[in-house]
Amino acid sequence: MNKKFFYNGNILTMEDEVMSVECVVVEDDKIAFCGSLESGNKYIDEYTEKIDLKGRTLLPGFNDSHMHLLNYSFSQFKADLFEIDSIVTMQNKLISFVENEQITVFEDWVVGYGWNHVYFEEGRLPCKEDIDKIINDRPVFLSRVCGHICVVNSKALELAGINKDTIDPDGGRIDKDPDTGEPTGILRENALYMAYEKIPKSNDIDKIKDLILKAVSNANKTGITSIQTDDFSHMDSYESVIKAYHELKNEGRLNARVNLQMLFKNIQNLNSFLKLHIKTGDGDENLKFGPLKVLADGSLGSRTAALEDPYSDDQNTDGVLIYSDKEIYQMLETAHKNGLQLAVHAIGDRCMNQILDAYNSINQAYPKDDPRFRIIHAQICSKEIFEKFKKLNAVADIQPVFMKTDMYMAEDRVGKERMKTSYAWKTMLDMGIHISGSSDCPIEPFDPILGIYSAVTRKDLNGNPSDGWYKEECLGLYDALKLYTTNSAYSTFEENIKGKIKEGMLADLVILSDNITKIPKDNIKDLKIDMTMLGGKIVYNSQTGSASC
Repeated sequence: MNKKFFYNGNILTMEDEVMSVECVVVEDDKIAFCGSLESGNKYIDEYTEKIDLKGRTLLPGFNDSHMHLLNYSFSQFKADLFEIDSIVTMQNKLISFVENEQITVFEDWVVGYGWNHVYFEEGRLPCKEDIDKIINDRPVFLSRVCGHICVVNSKALELAGINKDTIDPDGGRIDKDPDTGEPTGILRENALYMAYEKIPKSNDIDKIKDLILKAVSNANKTGITSIQTDDFSHMDSYESVIKAYHELKNEGRLNARVNLQMLFKNIQNLNSFLKLHIKTGDGDENLKFGPLKVLADGSLGSRTAALEDPYSDDQNTDGVLIYSDKEIYQMLETAHKNGLQLAVHAIGDRCMNQILDAYNSINQAYPKDDPRFRIIHAQICSKEIFEKFKKLNAVADIQPVFMKTDMYMAEDRVGKERMKTSYAWKTMLDMGIHISGSSDCPIEPFDPILGIYSAVTRKDLNGNPSDGWYKEECLGLYDALKLYTTNSAYSTFEENIKGKIKEGMLADLVILSDNITKIPKDNIKDLKIDMTMLGGKIVYNSQTGSASC
């Protein structure tokens, strides 16, 4: 029997009734005891490994409720355009990337990600001519930090069949020059896929497995033991994604518990998948099928999040609603009737109203005791939206780490009045609305420590603003920790097997480098992970500098 005894530390259970204990005993893959040191000592025998926490914090393993694990893995083959300050810098980065390119998984395409025109000295979006000047013999696809708009060069437009006569696809927009009618190279929402789907993507199972292994290893280093990931759209075949995960699990090499969020763009693709007769919850504690994932609007930064009223800084647009009411209802109804949980990306208030109203209609027509409808992001809200969440007992999968970027443009986009009910997580929590924590990686790093810091301080990583951005919405430390533990487990109906330090729960644990309850809140972001354990097995140990693969 594999037995470990944790003691002499700050052990936080994430159980409201008993928030902390003196020791924890792990036997094989489960927690056998947690409580007083006196009672715990009875479990110690000659085979027990004693782990002295030395005052550090022990927590349940972290659970990210929404990310894109494979897309994160692909990032190593893309031009990193994060935190650039101009189009000129973008051009220089691309030149350097191509000159140093040794291997690509995208064949002839040059792919980059992470630019944010909010910071550009030129004060405008990039265009195809900006890219053509430096790369005109290969197709180029560069996605904005939000992933909801991209800029491509003329070669990519040609391969995608996009010209001045091309009409906008449903739920998307092709930006065109107002004088010539020629496409500028900026593609928004569903128009983005016209180019993206031309990029070659390998379906080699061994390559996909290698990408997953490296990504999970890095996630373990941040204390993550459970990952809810939307991967289907990042490969040509979702079957290859499923096969890769299943093989890794069966080989005993999947060092995180994975819940697959299944993205489909239309009813035809969904119906094809449903022929497999897969339902939410199918699988085991290591690998499960999760919810249907749908993208219903865009992002705030790109002004494609669907708002009830026009953008405050651009009265000509109120964003992009990707589906009509009829289309989104048909997709959600079909999935619900066939046993799939529903999780929809919705950032703007118009989009959230559309989705929450659809959820309500579906729940009335096909009632289930506990459907746990989910809204991923839930940023620009209203009092009416809060009430709809509460009535449906719906879950908001939020991303506190977004604040470090969004605080510098959100008020410009929606104005002070709408901001009073936006990013309002303390308000939601006080109303009894379920909220879980995630990163949307690779949009932001998947390090939960950064999300916890953001939730309790509402500051950027430089400590600004000094009092916190809309500081009345700061979460308490315990509530912030619950976002990435028991609350995220609740999102997948798994709150009874993980997310807490409790007898009988899975022994997924993380040791922080210090006592998180004793240090200043501003220092939380500097905490490191000393150890990550999955089912009683150490998958990362900072002392050895290794993460098990």
